[in-house]
Amino acid sequence: MSTLSQFTGQRPTRSVVHGTSTGSPAGQGALYTASAREVLSGALTAATLKTLLTISGAGELFHLMAYTKDGTSRTVRCRVTLDGVVVFDATTAAIALTHTGLIVVGADNLLVTIVTNRGSLRFVTSCVVEVASSLSETDKMAIGYTAQTY
Repeated sequence: MSTLSQFTGQRPTRSVVHGTSTGSPAGQGALYTASAREVLSGALTAATLKTLLTISGAGELFHLMAYTKDGTSRTVRCRVTLDGVVVFDATTAAIALTHTGLIVVGADNLLVTIVTNRGSLRFVTSCVVEVASSLSETDKMAIGYTAQTY
C-alpha cells in the first residue's frame, strides 16, 4: 500500500502556526479568491461550528481562507482537522468588512501577496474544515480553497 510520504516526501501536517492562528487577529482584508473554489456557509447558528468541507483519503490543501461576504460586524472562526487532529482553530476579533477573515494556508490579497504558510496542509485519511460566525445568518460567510487528492 502506498503512503502520502511516498508522493510528497513529507509527513501529514500536525499544526499551523502563524499570525492569524493565535489570539484574536483583526483578520486579513481584501482576500482574493478568484483562483479558489468558494463554498458558501449556508445557514449558520451563532457561535456554532458548521462543516463546509470534508475530504476523505489522502491529499493537500494549498490555499484555505474563511471570510465574510458582507460588511456586517461579526467574528469569524475557522477550525481545520486533519487525520483526526485539530491543526488550526482561531477566531478573529469583530470585523465589519467584506472579504475579510482568516488565512489558514497560502492566500492572495488584492493589494499584495500574503503568504502565511509556504507549504501546504497534508493529510492521509481526512480533512474537515468548519466555520462559525458570532451571528446567526445565511450565506454571509464562505471558505475559499484549492486542494489536490491522491
